[in-house]
This record gives sequence, structure tokens and C-alpha cells, in this order.
Amino acid sequence: MATALGTAKGPYSVKSYTDGFKKGTKYLAGTVYYPDGGSPTPPFGCVIVVPGFTALQNSIMNWGPFLASNGIVTMTIDTLTTADQPAQRAGELLDALNDCVNENERAGSPLMGKIDKNTTGLMGWSMGGGGTLIAASQTPSLKAAIGLCAWGPTGGAMNKVPILMFEGTADVLAANMSDGYYMQVPDSVPKMLFETTGADHFYANDPASQSGIVGLYGLSWMKVFLEGDMRYKQFLTGPKPSITTMKFATNVK
Repeated sequence: MATALGTAKGPYSVKSYTDGFKKGTKYLAGTVYYPDGGSPTPPFGCVIVVPGFTALQNSIMNWGPFLASNGIVTMTIDTLTTADQPAQRAGELLDALNDCVNENERAGSPLMGKIDKNTTGLMGWSMGGGGTLIAASQTPSLKAAIGLCAWGPTGGAMNKVPILMFEGTADVLAANMSDGYYMQVPDSVPKMLFETTGADHFYANDPASQSGIVGLYGLSWMKVFLEGDMRYKQFLTGPKPSITTMKFATNVK
């Protein structure tokens, strides 16, 4: 079944490290997950994932090894303080992204010569999701972005980055917050609003959630728009999943 793509390990082994890279000043710490072995060979794209208000990177960490096992270098980060607001988190994401892609040149880095600096994306949960959408609106060079129950997103009218937004009907903190952003994003930009029936504020933090449907759509979005791998487009353009609501919307065809 296609949803197995959201729960199963990809074709790569995964390794990780937490130090050695040059760290910017806008975020506290990071963990780099990267593909090892497998096919195709490097260079790989790079994605940064940020948590939400009061949370640490362990709240979204499952996205790291999941994406890395599917050939995408992924860095999860801790914010400078857990109270940082969405606009601050946008800056932290971009700071960490700069550090991640610079691993391509750092002598001694396990990723030296293995990162495609022009293939970059962002993800974030809650206030981190708001930061992701803000950063996307300010950074047209990004290839893809995903908001996980984003809180406080702004700037949709300026966004030129393919954007997927998860939200849940039982989310008492951020339900409907991505709606306005979605409507503002120009129709020329690939976009998807994925509202899940009965889902809470935390459901999209793990790709295995909803029997792997969250991971299937998240991975497919990154594969198609980050990497340009059109084999995954079928999962974005098929019939809408039964877990979604009438609000499910996309211009991806």
C-alpha cells in the first residue's frame, strides 16, 4: 500500500551528528540526519525542521531519520528559547539551513561534497510552522516547505515556494490558521491544504501518524518539489484521503 511509504524506512541507512558543524547564533542546537549508502548517490537536498512553542526538537525528531532514510539530509533544531515567536523561528530556520548546506564544504564533514546547496526546504510545527510559512514567503530560492499545524503564519501573498499545510479539526490551538495563508498564495504556486478530521495539534509531528498518510504526503511533497522526482506526484494527485475534510484543497494536478 502507498501509505507504507509513510511508515517504512526508506532505502538508505541513516547516520546523525550533533556537533562539528559551524553553528549560527540564532538557534540553540541541531541534529543532522543524513543518508548513508543506498541509491541514488549524492548530492542530496537539505531540509530543516523546527519545533513549536515550549517544545524541543525531540517533538518533531521522527521526521529526521524518516526523510534521511529516503535520501534527504534533514536537520532538526532547538530554538534559542522555547518561547521564540514565529518570526524569530523563521530566522532560526534560515540560519540553520545556511549551516547545513555549508557542511558541503567543511573539511572533515561527513557531508562534504554531498549536499546540493540549491535543493533546500523547510518544515515546522505550531509556532515553528508559522515560522516556516513566514520564511517561505521571504525566501523564494527554497524548493519546498511544509507547515505542521502552523500557528500564526503570515505572508502568503508573497510566497513563491511550493507549500503543504497540515491542520486538524480538533486542534484547539491552531485550527484554521493556515486557511488564510493558503488562499493568499498565488495560484501559480503549487499548494495544498490538508485538513484532517478529528486530528489534534500534535498529529503531524510524526510521519507515521494516521497510518502513515502524513508521512506519505510529506515525503511526496518533498520528493516532487524539493527533488523534482515526479514518481511521487501520483500520491499527491490521487483521490483525497478519507481522513480529510471538505476543506482539503490543492492546485497540484
